[in-house]
Amino acid sequence: MAGADLPSIITSAVTPRALRPRSDLREPGWRFWELRTLNMHRVVGLLQPYRQFADARDFELHVREAVARHFKCSWWRGMGFGVVAQGAAVPLRAADLKLLVDVRENSKGTLQWVILVSAERDLALGVHTWMETYLSPVYRRTLEDLAGAGCRVSSVTREKDGLMKLLTGVADLEATLLGLGRPTRVFPEFRDPRYDRATITRGGSP
Repeated sequence: MAGADLPSIITSAVTPRALRPRSDLREPGWRFWELRTLNMHRVVGLLQPYRQFADARDFELHVREAVARHFKCSWWRGMGFGVVAQGAAVPLRAADLKLLVDVRENSKGTLQWVILVSAERDLALGVHTWMETYLSPVYRRTLEDLAGAGCRVSSVTREKDGLMKLLTGVADLEATLLGLGRPTRVFPEFRDPRYDRATITRGGSP
């Protein structure tokens, strides 16, 4: 794991999704990949190495501020992003990660998943939002390649909150009725069959 090349791993993961490196951006410790079209804006960031953060909120603030300095949400087009952060240790537990990932759209940028990587411990801990997104294949591919490099991987899913359960339930019911009884998943659920699918229940608004 010590020899794993994270920039190459992420490049391999984002290329099929048409994200391109933003080598023109200057943010200490960060590299970014971006896809921006008329109706889609997606970003993946790599933070390595990072400073020791006091807690999950401190880490979240650093991540969101760094992303916001370079990528803006348009009124007609939201922005979704994922983050890989590497350090000597993984200072946050899986339960802490529930504070990081959004369960619904965020007008300032929707953080869809986070992967924390510890080269020192050969460990990667990832958390993904409850919904399948355009960047979900990037998350899965990154974890697969980390596992292939000798890293012990743990992946958890943050479940939807009460409001999203209500909204998705109503939407699915309407789709079933309009489809003359044929079940339709309006909001596809995230699937991660390769790893343990532990879940994180919501503990307050993101």
